[in-house]
Amino acid sequence: MDKGMLESKPVRFGIVGCGAASIPVCEAISASPLTELVAVYDVYQDLANDISQRFQVRKMETLEALLSDSRVDVVYVAVPHYLLAHLTRQVLESGKHALTEKPLAISLEEIDGLIKLAAEQKLALGVFYEMRYAPAHASARELIQTGAIGKVIGVQIQTLIDKPLTYWQSGYSNRSMNPWRSIKAQAGGGVVLMNTSHLLDALFYITGLRVANVSAEIGNLTSNLEVEDMATATLRFNNDAIGSIFAGAHISGANNEECCFIYGTEGQIRLPDPYGSDPLRIYLKRPYNQYSPEQWHSISAEPVSVYLQAIEEYARALRSGGCVPIDGQAARQVLAVILAMYQSAAEKKTITIS
Repeated sequence: MDKGMLESKPVRFGIVGCGAASIPVCEAISASPLTELVAVYDVYQDLANDISQRFQVRKMETLEALLSDSRVDVVYVAVPHYLLAHLTRQVLESGKHALTEKPLAISLEEIDGLIKLAAEQKLALGVFYEMRYAPAHASARELIQTGAIGKVIGVQIQTLIDKPLTYWQSGYSNRSMNPWRSIKAQAGGGVVLMNTSHLLDALFYITGLRVANVSAEIGNLTSNLEVEDMATATLRFNNDAIGSIFAGAHISGANNEECCFIYGTEGQIRLPDPYGSDPLRIYLKRPYNQYSPEQWHSISAEPVSVYLQAIEEYARALRSGGCVPIDGQAARQVLAVILAMYQSAAEKKTITIS
């Protein structure tokens, strides 16, 4: 499809997968003047019926019907992880642009194939890592790019969550019963892939750093699952900075503790939980703009809908013919680190990421 055709009209979305993840995305599509929701499909008719009725949009009886509908410019794919790559390939092969839920795929080979196919078809392949748009992340990116904390020398990522055990069978919403999250071959991974992946994408966006090698341990310590509910890793970045990850899915009393701390030669940044409302905090060794040295400063930002921001940034890229902001390569960078963690834990050795 010629992207230029979208310049003067709303970008029209079809939805494949009507589970809980699709609801805030449908709300964002419906709220934006840049986009329009035109069709939905799910193999589970009750889920498709619910979304169709909520948003007064047409329910398609088959996937083929949605993919052949000339009204649909883009298909948002929100299905269990093991189905993401296959359905995204079908979308691209049908000539539609694709916006796929993270992690896009559960193998690097699948992602590489999708990147290649999208390029051949001259179609936009976007990935829905919406937490990149948390207000504090934009502020942190500007601070680091302008040298406020000097050279980044260390990073600490923590993902501390107190999930109910029912999450592995029905998600947070209990919208549908499906145990795919607890099955390694279908989920691809546990708390690291489900949750820490968002912070990794945000970190790469904020700092521009890439992970060079990984040493990790993972385990299932609170429930009988095939995927990890605890993980830790040591990271070495491409600028020689050192980092750590600590993740737990069932940490008693955890609340707003999915955080990232970035340490520099001239200060540090403490990023708040992107799901909360706390401000970014920064400590500086030297004066920077209006911020005095040798003390902590809180930087607040107006709250935004990360879903709306993600949808509109993708739509603007299509309308202008530019590159989508979060593409297959961004998803690949995150997945490469996570798969290296799993390999390191299994083989008890440090893994180098090419």
